[in-house]
Amino acid sequence: MEKLDNQTKHKMKATLTFNLPEEAVEYEYTLNAARYKDALSEIMNMMRKKDKWNNYDGMTAEVIAELYDEMCEIVEGLELH
Repeated sequence: MEKLDNQTKHKMKATLTFNLPEEAVEYEYTLNAARYKDALSEIMNMMRKKDKWNNYDGMTAEVIAELYDEMCEIVEGLELH
């Protein structure tokens, strides 16, 4: 807890440097990272609802559940709040 308290007392900064135009793709990915995260979070929420509140036949429900489980494995640890 002491480390966290120390971090909040001091203003923290980070600087990313890109060599343009060679790293233009990486630069664009970085600029849009929050949008990608938000989109993925929305997709995961949609899949969770489809899996939880499904009203599908057995095979469709099974496929949706499998897709949702596979997506959860892919995004595990990404903190999509």
